[in-house]
Amino acid sequence: MSSNWSKIRDEWLNKTAISEDDAKWALEALINSEEDLFEIERKLKNNEDAIGQVKVFKKKVKETISSKEISLDDIALNTSNSNKVQISVPANLNYLLKVWAAAEGRDLSSVAFQCLETGLREMKSKGSIPSIAINRYDSACQKRIALAEVNNLLEKYEISQHEAT
Repeated sequence: MSSNWSKIRDEWLNKTAISEDDAKWALEALINSEEDLFEIERKLKNNEDAIGQVKVFKKKVKETISSKEISLDDIALNTSNSNKVQISVPANLNYLLKVWAAAEGRDLSSVAFQCLETGLREMKSKGSIPSIAINRYDSACQKRIALAEVNNLLEKYEISQHEAT
């Protein structure tokens, strides 16, 4: 039996590990579209065709979720989840990175990234990175997880609707 969106949304809000504020922030991506969703539910309940409406709804929601994600820090994970950073290193470190990459059959950029990532994680654990930067990073991570959960919730809802028809 199909569940309606309101029930599924409220159950998720009650059980998610995401903070309530971040969960509600992520749900804002759907609030403006909920009336469309309720209309689709009504049509499906009355055995009316809603395929066209569903396609428009899905596109609108994906755009809104993408827009909210971009608003976090001007980085859209859907288009590019990496940025190119150019740094200058002393010749001896460059040599070490190159031979390390060659020894492991890896590319230089993946070895350099591993070094950067390991260094940042160590600095974070030692408290060397300003707490405001860590707090903003953690908040952005929470919100990205909340958006992913909301997107997953919507996909599960869609599957439940298809199973019900």
